Amino acid sequence: MSIQYIAIDKNTLVEDKKVGCDLYLKSYVNRNSRYILFCRGDEQFGQDRKWSLIERNIEKLYIHSDDYEKFFKYQEQNLSNIVSSDNLSFQEKSHAVYNIAKSLTKDVLRDIGSSKVDLGRVKNWVKYSISFILNDENAFSGLLSMTSHDYYTYTHSINLSVFGFLFGKHLSLDPEDLNSFGTGMLLHDVGKVNIPLETLNKPGKLTKEEFDNIKHHPETGYELLKNKDGIDEKALIPVIQHHENFDGTGYPHGIGGHEIDLYGKLARIVDVYDAITSRRCYADKMNPFAALKEMKECMINCFDTELFQEFINFLGPRSSGIIKEHGGVVCLRT
Repeated sequence: MSIQYIAIDKNTLVEDKKVGCDLYLKSYVNRNSRYILFCRGDEQFGQDRKWSLIERNIEKLYIHSDDYEKFFKYQEQNLSNIVSSDNLSFQEKSHAVYNIAKSLTKDVLRDIGSSKVDLGRVKNWVKYSISFILNDENAFSGLLSMTSHDYYTYTHSINLSVFGFLFGKHLSLDPEDLNSFGTGMLLHDVGKVNIPLETLNKPGKLTKEEFDNIKHHPETGYELLKNKDGIDEKALIPVIQHHENFDGTGYPHGIGGHEIDLYGKLARIVDVYDAITSRRCYADKMNPFAALKEMKECMINCFDTELFQEFINFLGPRSSGIIKEHGGVVCLRT
């Protein structure tokens, strides 16, 4: 079986740091591609190597596909340099931010019930993602384009954190609130770790027992996180309240209206929107227009109507026509 290689941008490499995986140059011999070792993973990517690439007008390097996770760990450790770089486009920064989140979220979901879990990684990712969002006007379109439409617990969690950052910025939340809300959104479904995959991935209707089991996941997540270092009380609100409905019919506590915190109300809107615009094992995805129409016509009692209208405003004019349908941008009246 031949080795597969993946291209990376040279500007994502930080000077005088060890990448942790071998870097290759691509060349062609008799029209056949060959990969030549350029820098070993245990060697520093120094200024001399960087200038060598610049002088030869080389933009891309390559890594083994098996080293993809190692490379994301390297990017995670250097995320502050990536989001502040003047040499990277907003698309490249968005790609790094989202894919680093995929790697760390998988690790968190795997380790959340043990002492191995490192929530400091979540804090760092949230911190530098907020910096990117607040300082780059193109971060909205860049990150929105990265959100996945395949519904897995980890991609759904990342999508909610990205939507949370962006919607929170739209609502003028201050950086501290963005930090707490984004952290809570990334961790909102950690309570599902104890639910069997057969239940989560079941294509048909759940039994009452299965649904009752799922309804415990907000409380389970809250209990798993409440005593963890670095998780403040505000970040726990989306975890415990993201299934509470405005009319009091939600779970786990059946609270409604003003009993639900702002973070809980925002989380409910974003959680539903991302779920129904993603491919799930039991339902096809909806396009944004159809999703908002469904939320408006069939689920409006679940949401704070003012915040729901603001969510529509946030998605519409700010997202280059992401909600275009039948030739126009849709505005749903409340």
